Amino acid sequence: MSSYADTTAKPLSRQALHDALLTGRTVTEILLSLTGGPVVVQRQWGATRQIPHAMRRELQLNGDEELSFRRIRLLAAGLDAAQGDLWYVPARLSPPMLRALAATNEPFGGVIAPLGPVRRTLRARICGPDEPFSLEVAALVIASSGVPLAYVEEVFSPDIGD
Repeated sequence: MSSYADTTAKPLSRQALHDALLTGRTVTEILLSLTGGPVVVQRQWGATRQIPHAMRRELQLNGDEELSFRRIRLLAAGLDAAQGDLWYVPARLSPPMLRALAATNEPFGGVIAPLGPVRRTLRARICGPDEPFSLEVAALVIASSGVPLAYVEEVFSPDIGD
């Protein structure tokens, strides 16, 4: 799992996690504040997935703008926190940001922090106790200028939201 597995972080309530995600800026920032961190990204290199068609409109893509994709798993304070699929618009990020996203496991939220990102939740569902995840979320990540940067779909582990 993680070299941080010996930490004593406790699971959050599903409702507390849900509420934080509805009002927070990035998942990285939220997990850091709720668990005390660290937040570690495990990237699934080479993963691909088509973006849901309606999200192309939400991202306000111009005809020639392309999307890049990242599939990740997040560990927070030693807990298996979340899995996420992220589609972002490379043309809206700086060259150093693009290099970091292409070559590292840095969290997307940390890489784009200079853009003052905020989340706009499109849907969030607290899962039942017999389901494999505690919470499912879809959100847009928007720069402080109002420009959409990315679309994310995330599922959170019962390890992080009991």
